[in-house]
Amino acid sequence: MKRIKVTFDTWIQLLGMMGVLGGLVFVGLEMRQSQTIAVAGQTQARWQMLADFQLAQMEDQVIGRRLLAESTLNDIDPRSLNEDEYELFSMIHQWRMISIQNVYQQREMGLLPDDVWEQVRGRIESQWQNCHLRRFFEGVIPSLQTFIQSLPEECVSEYPK
Repeated sequence: MKRIKVTFDTWIQLLGMMGVLGGLVFVGLEMRQSQTIAVAGQTQARWQMLADFQLAQMEDQVIGRRLLAESTLNDIDPRSLNEDEYELFSMIHQWRMISIQNVYQQREMGLLPDDVWEQVRGRIESQWQNCHLRRFFEGVIPSLQTFIQSLPEECVSEYPK
């Protein structure tokens, strides 16, 4: 077996190339993280714009304050509301869907801690269990639709007296 001699210069060049490759990998990972953060920022900005539009329509609504003071919105039977109350009730739930979609997309991007997701998941399930609120889930982003389809189908359509 023939022994190959490697000079000191060759070792230095090899270590230098490994350092350059390691640096490139690090830069690539940093760029990927920066892109994820930029996409998340754009997503947040879009959802915030929609939420601001919804909230602007609800400003100074006495009905909204009364609805919120009486009970949680999930417990309100929409059939008991007059036309103005129902319109505001719908706006509030549309705003909730905007918020849920934003949080869901952040979850998909890996930007939401598990404990926060569990809290949001509970809220989604609570709203999905109410038959009267299911219509607000129509038109949500496809990935959220897929998640919703994994939830139990049964729902509560009657409210306690």
